[in-house]
Amino acid sequence: MKEHRLAVDLSLVSLAKKMRTLGLDVAVCQAKTPAEALVFCRKEKRVLLTRNRIFARFFEKYNHECLLVTTEEEGLRIVLERFKTGKPRCPFCNEELTSVRRKEVLGRVPIYVFLSAEKFSKCPECGRVFWKGSHLKWIEEVIEHDPEGVEEDTGNRGDERQYRSS
Repeated sequence: MKEHRLAVDLSLVSLAKKMRTLGLDVAVCQAKTPAEALVFCRKEKRVLLTRNRIFARFFEKYNHECLLVTTEEEGLRIVLERFKTGKPRCPFCNEELTSVRRKEVLGRVPIYVFLSAEKFSKCPECGRVFWKGSHLKWIEEVIEHDPEGVEEDTGNRGDERQYRSS
């Protein structure tokens, strides 16, 4: 398996978030034309995943790797077969997550999550707190195993939200 930097076009943003939780370095390419996308991917040294056949043909013409996919499930399977995963990343910032102690997230996550989750991670960039959650069932079904250490996005940023038990 190769270790690569990846990019997705705007049609696959939700796939990028899922791939980041698996430890893949994925950027969102906001280019509107194939030429802009190619410049972005060459500059960043990234492989593009897209649903857009025009982008795929353009990348082929200029000899830059591009993966044409029809569904998120197909994209995830192809990427996991071809590329090496790493430490889980923030689905929003693409930064590597760091482990945090349970007591550090008390009051920053819902109480039912605090009581039921075993491990928590935090994004050093945006401050969001993550834990292993139910949305990972989709990923598990696609890759047919439980990705150890993958954490769920909660949308919590810093201390913006405070949760209290009733």
